[in-house]
Amino acid sequence: MNARTDAHASDSTRERLIEAISVDGPIAAGDLAERFHLTGAAIRRHLSQLHAEGIIEEKEAPNRPRGRGRPRKEFVLAAKAPDTDANSRECESLALLAMRELERAGGHEALVTLAKARTSEWEAEFERRYERENARGEVPPSKRVRLVIDLLKELGYAASLRPVTVTVGPPGKDGASTRTLTTVQMCQGRCPVQDIAAKHPELCEVETAALSRMLGVPVQRLSTRAAGAHVCTTHLTPAMSAAIAESMAEGELASDVTTDLLTEGRKP
Repeated sequence: MNARTDAHASDSTRERLIEAISVDGPIAAGDLAERFHLTGAAIRRHLSQLHAEGIIEEKEAPNRPRGRGRPRKEFVLAAKAPDTDANSRECESLALLAMRELERAGGHEALVTLAKARTSEWEAEFERRYERENARGEVPPSKRVRLVIDLLKELGYAASLRPVTVTVGPPGKDGASTRTLTTVQMCQGRCPVQDIAAKHPELCEVETAALSRMLGVPVQRLSTRAAGAHVCTTHLTPAMSAAIAESMAEGELASDVTTDLLTEGRKP
């Protein structure tokens, strides 16, 4: 293998790692090494380089008991990953300028109208795809949410589903264990308009409403990258979550995430 081939293989691995981290992060180095059949030394080298370039960040794994060793680290896409594309930066600057002038001319409602025009195109495309599926037979919740996720991926969002074990209520006085249920969250590890949405949250608010209509159920946005979180998280209703979990194989959902409903921060 010559130097050019080595460089191409390294670039390919790097791109696949960034994609995996954006979709499934937080994710541990060991899980990435196993997924891509890399040695411990190789995965550490790639992750160290991505971390040094500011593309990924380290997070201490939540809800893991601390042992005598070092806490396990997991990786996410950096909230402010560097943008080396001058054209992208110029387009973003122009979009921010346009929105500022639009707000000056028409106020908050003008921004909301613009945001709705953006997501209305998503909804129209979703309806076309949904109708094609519906013509073949009943569309189950798992297929409906998959249509939404596939559309978001095409729009530049790294979207995935994650099962979440939710604690319902405190332990009983008699020492009985708490009840738990498995719900499902939609996660977006990348946002093409992140910096713009940070200054104009109307984009996130209108996007959440559009997701609710496409999914056909109420949803709750728990966090956004625009507000500084490492992933946009949208909580689905327990009824839809149960239907999805029932009709999808375990392996079809992204890596397991455990959380506690009583302590989970819900503000973006």
